[in-house]
Amino acid sequence: MTIITTHSSWVILLAIEIDLHHSFCGALFRMSEERRHVVAAYLSAKLPKDSETKDVGQFLLSAPHHEILSVAYDGDVPRGLRRALGRSGPAIHPEQFYSLLKHLLSSDDSEARKCLAHLPRLDHSKLMTVNALPNSLRTPSLVEALMSENEAGDVVTAFRVLLDNGVDEEWLVRSLREVRTQSALSSVFQRAARRAKAPPHPVPASEFYRPIETGEELFAVAREFRNCLRNYTCAFLDEGQGNAFAMVSRAEHRTVVHLVRGKAGWKLEGLFKSRNRRPSRPTREWIEAYLEEHGVIIERREPRAPTRWDSLHNLICSDLLQFNLDFGFEELDEATETEMI
Repeated sequence: MTIITTHSSWVILLAIEIDLHHSFCGALFRMSEERRHVVAAYLSAKLPKDSETKDVGQFLLSAPHHEILSVAYDGDVPRGLRRALGRSGPAIHPEQFYSLLKHLLSSDDSEARKCLAHLPRLDHSKLMTVNALPNSLRTPSLVEALMSENEAGDVVTAFRVLLDNGVDEEWLVRSLREVRTQSALSSVFQRAARRAKAPPHPVPASEFYRPIETGEELFAVAREFRNCLRNYTCAFLDEGQGNAFAMVSRAEHRTVVHLVRGKAGWKLEGLFKSRNRRPSRPTREWIEAYLEEHGVIIERREPRAPTRWDSLHNLICSDLLQFNLDFGFEELDEATETEMI
């Protein structure tokens, strides 16, 4: 089966220019992968002048690889460059690829050089990924796991944000250097988010009011209350988004408090029991009163006239009851059948 290879336009235009003076294009695209990249590296480093085009074309078709690279970089050819070019695939890459590859291999960054030497295949995306990662994270396994330069940028940003929020750098670096798959990458950042510390809570802690202060505490509350609270992890840890959570306890009854920061200040967004049930009215009222004492805005609806159904609502939603949302229909059906018999 014929494999169609698409080359960068910059090298095609140069090849056509050389071909006007010396038969070159056909030979370029029939070359081995390594030689094709050696020629591309030369052309990216030394743009031929019109008067030199014929001689350059003849030189690139006849000279050995090491000589072409030596002339391209004035004798300053970094160790491992030719091997890296030999693993760079069938397509000629953007012009930036060759200058960046030479720069990284010439640098004092041993991790970058080691990473490039151990990558089984090299392309523009992988090279940009290596360049984007901090020195401590430049491992072949992590580069192979990342899908693009943009994802590498996300890793770098998330890495720095987590360090700013109290995650141990040594642990996070060690965990990321062991990543080999996308699922492992996601798992590391989930565990790291649990270790992160939240911004200061707007309401002081008390005997019954306990601010949630870490990602781990948020995950624990989500498990206990069987709700989607952990989906708020980033909104909770990001001070700019203005989300805060707390746990209110009275005797054995526990309620989650969700506060949001608006233009006028912090306000109550919601109160939740297990599985997102609403707390009883008495519970809601005393929590709201406590929050108001500490400057939290409570947006209340227009009060309605009480009805007889309020009594049933208070019993169903009472903190004294672990109310099941399915109302135990199966048990009711069984009891009805027994009565009928």
